[in-house]
Amino acid sequence: MEPDKFRESRHAINRLCENLSLLIEQNAVDASRECCQKAQAQLDLLIPLADDEIQQRSVKNLGLKIKHLISLINKIKVKKIPASGAGKNEVIPVEWNEDRIKQLSPSFLKKVSANMQKDLNASVCFDITGKGVRPSYQIRFGNQETATFSGSAHKLKGNSLSGSPNKISRPFSRMVIDSALKDR
Repeated sequence: MEPDKFRESRHAINRLCENLSLLIEQNAVDASRECCQKAQAQLDLLIPLADDEIQQRSVKNLGLKIKHLISLINKIKVKKIPASGAGKNEVIPVEWNEDRIKQLSPSFLKKVSANMQKDLNASVCFDITGKGVRPSYQIRFGNQETATFSGSAHKLKGNSLSGSPNKISRPFSRMVIDSALKDR
């Protein structure tokens, strides 16, 4: 190939490689891949036209440069977007009712009942956050004292169930808990 035309083609590929480097720095994955494809296509056209040893060495070096840039493109970390597209996960509160309480495991309900002691006036509120499998709960005894328990270990917790009253269920009587246990 004529040296001047070869030099022009080589400079055009080098400019694409420089643009490609900038795109990689900006973490623009799609734009980087598109620019890389253009540079590779121009190099593929130039390779068979390289006549002498200098031109062949030049296309080989351009090929190595593009190969290196491809490896950098593959290392770009792409930000993952949630499937909902909302940016943050939406937490759906658990709706507590008698049917939902009956779905709790018998061993869980026995421990809740045991923590309610023999107080017939005791009621329990469940945490509405989480999945509703082993919810934390708060018992209000007949003497208006409250006790909060973790749902997984049924251990007494020092703080109240939630800082916000709209994150706990309505109270359920001891009779509802005992009824759910009997239905098992």
